[in-house]
Amino acid sequence: MLKILSIKKSAEFQKIGKKCEKFYSHTLLLLSADSPKNYSYNPEKNNNAAQFCRVGFTVAKTVSKLAVSRNLAKRRLREAFRALAPRFAKTEFDYVVIARKEILNADYKKILGDLKFCLSKIHQNNLQKNDKSTRGEK
Repeated sequence: MLKILSIKKSAEFQKIGKKCEKFYSHTLLLLSADSPKNYSYNPEKNNNAAQFCRVGFTVAKTVSKLAVSRNLAKRRLREAFRALAPRFAKTEFDYVVIARKEILNADYKKILGDLKFCLSKIHQNNLQKNDKSTRGEK
């Protein structure tokens, strides 16, 4: 079973932003990068950690000045990710979901569809790039 860990530190958000794959949709922006190796090893039990992915959510003040609206958008994003993670999220990956202004007027089904689209496409792009690098193409 995939465990979802949260990203809370600003430095981790910035590190993911620098070395990430990006995919845009109408209501959100999805960033994805490999998790640091220190999360995949459990020194207490001297073995590898369980299957996990880490996720962080960002809703800026440019989306809405009202904290109530930003919190609603964040709750919707969290629930959408929780619903889609077992099927579409990859283990030992970090995800950052950034809300866009259009998320305020979108219903939950639209957000769910956009996140599903981004999760599936971002990993397809990773596979295509890895295939090209192994064949020596650019």
